Amino acid sequence: MDGDDAKWQRWRREIFGDPSDGPEFEALLEAARRDPRTVERMLRAGLAEGDSVAAQSFIALAAAGLAPADAVSILRTALIRAQDEFRIRVAEGLYALTRDPGWATPVAGLLSGARSEFVRLDAAIALAGFPPTTALVRAMAAAVQDREYLVRYHAANALLRWAGDRRRVDHVPDLFAKITDRSEAAWRSAAEELTSRLRG
Repeated sequence: MDGDDAKWQRWRREIFGDPSDGPEFEALLEAARRDPRTVERMLRAGLAEGDSVAAQSFIALAAAGLAPADAVSILRTALIRAQDEFRIRVAEGLYALTRDPGWATPVAGLLSGARSEFVRLDAAIALAGFPPTTALVRAMAAAVQDREYLVRYHAANALLRWAGDRRRVDHVPDLFAKITDRSEAAWRSAAEELTSRLRG
């Protein structure tokens, strides 16, 4: 597999360009139409390296109807050892392929359990793209009470979105005041108000 790992890095640069600019997927789709077997082999190598761009590629391929036949199996295998941001991207890929909202569960686990605030806020952003379930709403309400402001901010945005409100929380003054407050009581009050909007 070492050969494929080195090839993945070269192929990644050719297909996605400078990673600091964020991946573009047009060249991937062209390659998938032209030579789907090579694309699958390279993406397998990328997943083996824990590369989030490889996981994101399955979302782009699924949207274009170009995903490999065994894409779900490939990503399920990757999810077993996936951690942090890579785990989020693999779960998003599985959701894109299957539309099974159960793939939110690994992301929700990171929302509540990841040590890094950046992983927790990434999880909150990703979960906003899943349909709300009772368990997810509960997890997001707990995240509105996270000790880190940015996690609270993105969790509040997700709950607003699920309630059908497209505003960001900083455009809802009473809620914004609560999540920017220093007291846990204010965060708890924000979580209760947001969940009540969903019930209403």
